[in-house]
Amino acid sequence: MGKRDYAMKLYGSFEAVCELSHNDPGGIKAGLVVGIHEGVRSLMTRNIDPLEFFSSMIGTLRHCVITGDEISGGVIPVDAFSRKWRDETGRLYQYLAREAEIVDRVFAGLALRLKG
Repeated sequence: MGKRDYAMKLYGSFEAVCELSHNDPGGIKAGLVVGIHEGVRSLMTRNIDPLEFFSSMIGTLRHCVITGDEISGGVIPVDAFSRKWRDETGRLYQYLAREAEIVDRVFAGLALRLKG
């Protein structure tokens, strides 16, 4: 079971899904936000601070289920941008976890409740 399937199992189907690998993070108007790590990358390519950006949207995000991939494991990237992307994504995940009522980790099809 993937993250999207897990979210649907818990909360039912969503009227709208925002896939940040295909959409601009500024247009989040969905109950399910998928790929927040890709939103971080998109913002960074435009020299926008991801933590600042998403914290300014926290009112909207409080009503969303947010998913993102774990990108900090494995080999450390050679290029500076990819290293910074991993760091910025990690900082955003920490912020969102602090702000969230519920935090679940889905890994290898298994869910683990971390908060809530």
